[in-house]
Amino acid sequence: MKRYLSHYSAAEFWNIPYLETVLGSKITESKEVHFTVSRRNTMWETKGYKIHWCRVALPASAVLSKNGIAVASPELVFLQFACKLSMHQLILLGLQLCSHPPGNRLAAITTKQKLNAFITKTPGYQGRRKALRAIKYIENGSASIMESMVYMILTLPHSLGGYGFSGANFNYEIKLSNEAGKLLGQKRCFTDLYYKSAKLAIEYDSFSFHNSPSSQGKDSIRSAILHRHGIEVMHFTTIQLYNERACTDFAFNLASRLGKRMQIRTKKFDEMNQLLRALLPAQKPIGIDVKDL
Repeated sequence: MKRYLSHYSAAEFWNIPYLETVLGSKITESKEVHFTVSRRNTMWETKGYKIHWCRVALPASAVLSKNGIAVASPELVFLQFACKLSMHQLILLGLQLCSHPPGNRLAAITTKQKLNAFITKTPGYQGRRKALRAIKYIENGSASIMESMVYMILTLPHSLGGYGFSGANFNYEIKLSNEAGKLLGQKRCFTDLYYKSAKLAIEYDSFSFHNSPSSQGKDSIRSAILHRHGIEVMHFTTIQLYNERACTDFAFNLASRLGKRMQIRTKKFDEMNQLLRALLPAQKPIGIDVKDL
């Protein structure tokens, strides 16, 4: 393969959800078309193009042909960004690559398993060790950028600025009884985050979808139905997410529900937590200034 679309251009090609939020200003600043070549003598200098040189042998699945275009696979794109992004950004990129609508796994661009399988076959590639570390904190099935952020803040270890409550699953499927299904008009529902061992669901209530009386009423009915199925529900709002003190209070309550104690001893927590929170989309809950809480 003489050349193939790569890096920022390949990331845009795969239409990764909320890519601008993941990469920040890097994506808007990268106006050139990025290509990678495997031989130095095939490199050229042309205005509007950014050429990268890959000297490492890659698996056959590293480059794909889509609609006549040679493009880096989603797994290779993840590896290419390992040297360019912070650990937090890289984890968020992985979560978005593995995201999909609830119950529709086939809609995901890739999976955690595919990422891991590919990167283990790339010895010698720069950033490989960092990529493998990031994959440990990636899970399949996030349905939105905000779900990904809630997941990172609640589950990442203290050394990365999270509260350390690992073990949560995205959009876990709960099959409803016939009576409950008729009430909600559906045979199943999905919880945003679910701790299976504790039978505890966390629902992220964003202002975009949960600020009307009808949606709030449906949320209450849904929570009551889940409770009847033996599942406890904790609601996590946008206000709590964006306010550090409120977020920490939620984390302490979550620890209690999980039967754990939250003791943050690493000196890196405050610094890493701020870096993690810096990835939150620049928005405020409608009508409320979280600084006043």
